[in-house]
Amino acid sequence: MAADRTPRILVVDDEPSIRALLVRVLKAEGYDAVALNDGLAGLDAALTAADPYNLVITNNHMPHLSGAELVAQLHAAHLDLPILHLDDMSQPEAADLPPGVPNLFKPFRMEALLEHVKRLLQEDG
Repeated sequence: MAADRTPRILVVDDEPSIRALLVRVLKAEGYDAVALNDGLAGLDAALTAADPYNLVITNNHMPHLSGAELVAQLHAAHLDLPILHLDDMSQPEAADLPPGVPNLFKPFRMEALLEHVKRLLQEDG
């Protein structure tokens, strides 16, 4: 990632209030955040972005593609970008994620989210 480029983050979450909160927090930290409401739209956006994303944040339980399915599809497409997976502890089991994809359980502190984002962007740079 070029040092003079604002990191672009793709937020994929089907819950409007969570999606809006994540975008607001990320933009307040100076990131360029784009939000979509389902896994298939997120996959399409990541694959076709003219200005590539530096990070994907995804929820697990969504229409069309779950977060885990989105992660698998991104890996299968050989998109080498970090992913932060958000999971809901109210669901019966955690997502089956590949090694290296952190799983942050809801509810979480925004500080914890931002720590993950900064670390993942640094590892990618």
